[in-house]
This record gives sequence, structure tokens and C-alpha cells, in this order.
Amino acid sequence: MIDHAQLLALLLPPVSYAPMGESLHAELQAEGMSLDTALSSTDRISGAVTPFFAEQLLPDWERVCGITPLADAAYQQRLQAVLAKLAETGGLSIEYFTRLARSLGYDITIVEPQPFRAGINRAGDTLYIEDIQWVWQVIVGSQTRVYLLRAGLSAAGERLTSFGDPVIESVIEDLKPAHTFVYFAYQES
Repeated sequence: MIDHAQLLALLLPPVSYAPMGESLHAELQAEGMSLDTALSSTDRISGAVTPFFAEQLLPDWERVCGITPLADAAYQQRLQAVLAKLAETGGLSIEYFTRLARSLGYDITIVEPQPFRAGINRAGDTLYIEDIQWVWQVIVGSQTRVYLLRAGLSAAGERLTSFGDPVIESVIEDLKPAHTFVYFAYQES
């Protein structure tokens, strides 16, 4: 394939200009390289029309979706967060959140603790404060990996147990009603 510098030289009138002249040749090479660079980046730009092939333009998708990824988040986690944000249809029901988590590959259960009420609860039932109605718990299934502190494998100052999944937590925290508090519990595999 012919490069853009040669194409630009062919566009010049044949007698009026000498394309191999020193300054004109340098100008044609510079302009041609700019056009070559623009053409080569069109594949990258056209791939970013959807987040599936965004690659270097994934930060633009995150910016548009209002997502701030963790500094150590892997590309796949970041892509999954963008896809989850785009797939949101909205909802406040338990079924909505469990379906959303299932689409991300998580098996969750949502528990809504209720305050103790006379006439409904019995002796021996758990007592909660009245504001517990604004709290809900997400129990993430056994696919979460738990890292225990181990001599020879862990460093000084690390937690005794480390677990959690930033993808599911950030998606639910972003979508939960603002007046509620959600906390996550992880089942050990």
C-alpha cells in the first residue's frame, strides 16, 4: 500500500513543484506521517464504539459511566464494571439486585433484618434497633476467595484474613438507595 506522503506528492501539479525538493519533501513527509498515524488509529477508535474492544480507551468509558476503578483493578474487572453499568435497567427490589449480581457471575442472597415488633415477634427473636429497617446485608456466595495470614507467604502488617470483591461491592454500593446502608458477608469456599 502506498503511504500518504507519496499520495500527497502525486496531488501536486506535475510541472510547478518538485516533490523531491528539500523543503517540500520534508513537508510532504511530515504531513504524510500525520495522515498515516490518523489512519492507523482509526481501528482503535472504531473498536472503542463499544466497551468490548475499547482497550486504551476504557478510561473514557469509565469516565462516561461515572466509574472510578481501584488503582490495582485488573482490566477485566474494569471492563466488567463498565458492562454492568451499561446493563443497568434500574430497580430497587431484591430480585433486581440478585438478577444483576447473577449477570455479573455472582450468587448472592439479600437479607433485610427487621426491628422487634410486639405482636409480630416472639420471645427469643433477635432485637434490633428501630433504624435497622434501613440496613440490608448481601451474602456473596462461595466463589469469593479468602486469603489467610500464613508464615512465609504473608508480609508483616497484613490483616489476619483478607477477602472481598470490589466489583460486586462497587456495583451494589453505586445502585443502592442513598438512605440505606448495605454490608457484605462472604461465604467461605
